[in-house]
Amino acid sequence: MKKLTLATLLAIATSTAFAGFNGNTNTAQGGFKQAPAQVISVKQALSEKDNTMVSLVGNITQQIDKDDYLFTDGSAQIKVEIKDRVWNGLNVGPQDKVKISGKLDNDTFEKAEVDVYSIEKVN
Repeated sequence: MKKLTLATLLAIATSTAFAGFNGNTNTAQGGFKQAPAQVISVKQALSEKDNTMVSLVGNITQQIDKDDYLFTDGSAQIKVEIKDRVWNGLNVGPQDKVKISGKLDNDTFEKAEVDVYSIEKVN
């Protein structure tokens, strides 16, 4: 009886071990794949509508507080919010060029900022 129970548990464990997200980019399994936002300048981003998805390439020049940073690409400067989970172990300094993608928060009476969803180093 114990052998049967152990065998059953192993069968269940191995069948569920393959469920969930595995990082596979193969779209043959189906699903929606959104095209990434085209890279624009910070100056252009400052004039975009609220909730626009943007991608920017430049440098993080300064940390303002826990999750807020200043970002520039040479055309202008914008505040970006990068949560701990978005960093995903990446370490960057002011000299590192990065690509950030996220949602523009451009309310009428406040300065524009980007809620960053992804960040990566670029060459």
